[in-house]
Amino acid sequence: MQFMLLRLVLLSWCSFVVVNSQDTNTVEVNFECPNPCPWRFTGFILIPNTSCKSYAQCRNGNPIGEFQCFGNYIFAESKGGCDFASDGESECQPVPCPVPPTQSPTESPTISESPTMSESPSNTTPEPPRPTPFPTPVFFSFLSFVESRRQSIEATVLQSASGPSTAYTMEGLMSALDIVVNQFPSDKTFDVGEFSGLRYGVANFAAFLSQAMSEGIRMDSCDEWNTDYIFHDNTEKFPLSNACGQYKRAYDLEICKSTEPFECPIDRDMDVTAVDYNQNFMPGKTGPPALSCKPYDGSSFSGFYDLFDDVIVESAYSNSLGRTNVAGCCWWKRGALMTGGRCAFGKLNKYVGKEAADSRGIYVYPDIDFCSNPEAICDHIRTHELRWLIGFLDWSGRVETYVDAITGWSYMDELKKFVDSGMVDDAFITAVTNIVTKNCHNLDICADTWGEDPDKDYFELNRRVDFRNIMTNVLNLPETAPPTVTPKSIVPTFAPTVYIPPTPQPTSIPKTVVVLSPNSTSKCKYNMVVVLAPMVALATWCVWL
Repeated sequence: MQFMLLRLVLLSWCSFVVVNSQDTNTVEVNFECPNPCPWRFTGFILIPNTSCKSYAQCRNGNPIGEFQCFGNYIFAESKGGCDFASDGESECQPVPCPVPPTQSPTESPTISESPTMSESPSNTTPEPPRPTPFPTPVFFSFLSFVESRRQSIEATVLQSASGPSTAYTMEGLMSALDIVVNQFPSDKTFDVGEFSGLRYGVANFAAFLSQAMSEGIRMDSCDEWNTDYIFHDNTEKFPLSNACGQYKRAYDLEICKSTEPFECPIDRDMDVTAVDYNQNFMPGKTGPPALSCKPYDGSSFSGFYDLFDDVIVESAYSNSLGRTNVAGCCWWKRGALMTGGRCAFGKLNKYVGKEAADSRGIYVYPDIDFCSNPEAICDHIRTHELRWLIGFLDWSGRVETYVDAITGWSYMDELKKFVDSGMVDDAFITAVTNIVTKNCHNLDICADTWGEDPDKDYFELNRRVDFRNIMTNVLNLPETAPPTVTPKSIVPTFAPTVYIPPTPQPTSIPKTVVVLSPNSTSKCKYNMVVVLAPMVALATWCVWL
């Protein structure tokens, strides 16, 4: 009788484990629809049975990427991505899993009676299938951590000078993170801790946010504003040729390194106008207009905005580098970090834009040529993620890979030192601010730095304060991930003995289990065999029962 009772209890518990096992999965696998892509379909499509929260990227009927919508956003087929759930889309409409065609895909349909059309082999060599991007457990842990801080990020970080930001949203941030980690080349991704450890990834994220707060978020603008004036005739004059570069930067002349010659070509026939400008310039003043570029006919000049008379004067008035026209000057700064220059937009096009689709089969933004239309970052239907994405690209390309050739100062090394030493040294974020704003970590030793912004000192202090606030109050990093104290000396033993204390009997079975995968900085000492052996034995007993 006691044996039967024990058997019944174990049966009940095993059933509970089987029913609730998917709650412990890091990734939910839709076994009912392993391939949501219709035959030969290319584009984005909703994944069935996901409440309109997950969608797949398909190429020729094969899934090559999977994405997720967060918060009140759901997948909208008309937009090819996440969109706010409007009244008409508040209820998710179920979609069936595509049924594979009965005809074998290798058989070509008859399109002509001519035998040469069906018998001649194709001259096109089929491209080998690419592996499907699969988010790692570290990335899921990072996303979960960031999502858990949503309210704090929205209340503290996503705040412009005039109130809550409308140009930068949490949904756009999360979507851009998904793309930069899972769709960018592996050596160009934003580091969330895949190679260094989760707490270093969170600290890296905090540094990024602190810089974005003083760049695009503070202005609540996707486009750069015209701010570099020349004081002349007792008034401030703002050259409209500042579209070519401000504070002695020449955006059209900034090219990539020789190892990555991906900069956009100069097209002097481009005609582009920014969608954002400072509409609250000064009481009673209209202020400088939006930055723009247009062809030069040989006689007309861009002119300048006169603050005193509040008018635009068309004359050969040059900016700080002598430009008097705006032909080919379409590369002004955009996005969360105010990223500018031909190199940045060329890289974005190469990694995830039209060139990526045409030459590499990467279909993230196959309809956008960022070299012919860089303003798509600010006016495309998916601008909510693009303005974050260009910032992440700038960060991974200029900050994370930064190594000073003279001193050997390395951002990633200094980031680890900062975290390991208790995250109390302001010298780290000061150096990061110099990299972002001046392209050099130490202004005393760099021979070639970007021009001086008159607000540098003020915003440098702001960035230090914001970084400290994000670390301690928004992300709670010192509390959630205390630094590991490394012993000064380690005495090795040939056969170390690891004592594993007995696990107390749980009073209740947890419904959610957070699975953390070990990485290069993992300090886990438990052998997986020790953990899995009892589970395998118990599962075998359940089957026997």
